[in-house]
Formats: sequence, C-alpha cells, structure tokens
Amino acid sequence: MKRKIGLITLIILILAASLVWGKEEPLTNWLQDPATPLAKDVRTNFWISLLVILPFLFISEGLLFYAIVKFKAKPNAKPATFHENLRLEIAWTILPALALVIIAFPTFTTLKKMEVPPKSDLVVEVIGHQFFWEYRYPRQEINFAEKPLVVPVNKVVTLNCTSVDVIHSWFVPAFGVKQDANPGRITHAWFKALQTGTYKGQCAELCGALHALMYITVNVVSDEEFKAWVEKNKPAPVTPTPTVAPVKSKT
Repeated sequence: MKRKIGLITLIILILAASLVWGKEEPLTNWLQDPATPLAKDVRTNFWISLLVILPFLFISEGLLFYAIVKFKAKPNAKPATFHENLRLEIAWTILPALALVIIAFPTFTTLKKMEVPPKSDLVVEVIGHQFFWEYRYPRQEINFAEKPLVVPVNKVVTLNCTSVDVIHSWFVPAFGVKQDANPGRITHAWFKALQTGTYKGQCAELCGALHALMYITVNVVSDEEFKAWVEKNKPAPVTPTPTVAPVKSKT
C-alpha cells in the first residue's frame, strides 16, 4: 500500500511539473542573462559578495564538522573545561567587519548608479493597477494598458512609477530593475537595453488576489522599428471644427 501511494504521488508530481514547465509564463529569477549595464553591475556585485562570504561559511561548517567528530561523546570521557579564547574572538570580530567593508564599496556604487539615472532618451510613466500595468509616453502622447512596453535599443529609458490603488513593484530581472510603484508618489528607475528582444518580468510586491498574474513584457526594438511603432500608435490629430459666427437679425 505504501509503495502504491508513493507511486501515485510521484506520478502526480511529474504531471504537475510538466504542466508548469509547459506553461508560458514570465521568468523572474535572477538567473536571466543581464541585458543592461545596470544588470551587469548587479550580477558582478552579487558574485563579489558571494566570494567574500563563502569562506566564512566553509570555515564555520568545517569547524562544526571537526568538533562533531573530534569531540563526540565517548563512555567515561572527561569533558573540556576551556570556555574562551581572546585571540579567536578578536579574529572573528575583525574579519567579518573587513568583509563588510569590502562588500560595501561595489554595493554602494551600484546603488548610487541605480538611483541617479543619466540623461534620458525616452520617458515612460508606469502606473500599477489591480491587476495590470498602464504605460504612458508623455512626449509621444501614447497611452495603453495590458500590452508590452516597447522601447528602443541602446537608449536610456527613464521610468516614472506610481500606482492608483496599492503598492506594486515593476520587476524585470534582465534589466536589473525592481522599483516599487506607490500610491500618491512617483518613484524613478532607468535602464538601457543593449540588445533587441523580448524580456519578461512581473509584479514583485504582493498586491492582492491576482498578484501572480500581473505580468510584464518589454519589447526592445531597433530605432527604426520604434519610430514606426510610435507613428502607428500616435493618436490621430483632431481637426478643429470651424466656428460659424451667429447671424444677427435685422430689426
């Protein structure tokens, strides 16, 4: 009976995994290849932090394993009586502090680059709704919602983010951008995509019942394609209706 239950459980897990794997959904993990200089800096900072921290993990786990083997309980064994080591305490205070100083330099440099966008080539207003994204191009007079964001390649795109209801978060891992959109406030982010393509993301702030379906799609196109897209989506000019002066009646 236990084998049958285990086999049925395994079959259910395999079917569920195949359904999830086959479903086309945005990828929001950090393993995406960086597509912007900012994302490359974030990835480099991650590896630097990891390499600085890993020795502490290996040393502590190694000492723990050594202590388990060396000082395991034995019949009639006399317990150790030492309880402090001044040199060791100084070392494990100074070394982690130095590690934090090493990590701080690339981290604060990257954070400053995130918060201070360069001169922008395109400004996009990002507005979060429950549960979709609205995009506005103020210079091009283009507004739309629930459609992919379209931007030109090798151009600095500034995002002015806000929300009309609750806190949302515009997150595209390949761009190195994760910016909260807060009601009543405007927050800023930027990116510069280095190659054309379609990039996926989704809201990274728990915003309600349909939070998991609040996807983001960004199409990075060439300058020519972007200009053609702008011309296609621009609102038609409104021709003013000529006013006719009222005819005065002769009395």
